[in-house]
Amino acid sequence: FSMMGNADQRVLIPRLCCSLFQRVSKVESDTQTFKVEVSYMEIYNEKVRDLLDPKGNRQPLKVREHKVLGPYVDGLSQLAVTNFEDIESLMSEGNKSRTVAATNMKDRKRTR
Repeated sequence: FSMMGNADQRVLIPRLCCSLFQRVSKVESDTQTFKVEVSYMEIYNEKVRDLLDPKGNRQPLKVREHKVLGPYVDGLSQLAVTNFEDIESLMSEGNKSRTVAATNMKDRKRTR
């Protein structure tokens, strides 16, 4: 909740994404174009999983380090998007693949 918010109150990630596309639309021209790609991963119990994997592969991914570009997740999906609505849709699909145990623990704490 804290990074995404909800439909009534958008917080960090939605605001950053909306701002990104607003800036792109202001500076994009015939000579300058932008390509925006999205990845969505989960780190749970020290395992990294791709939440947008079209094959539904639930195998953990490896974090590696490139000498110049720095850390990256090997095999993580990168999907092209053209607006914030695309991102919202992908995140909604990715949320369905998240590990449920963490959510169940939070729900138990709320009911006590």
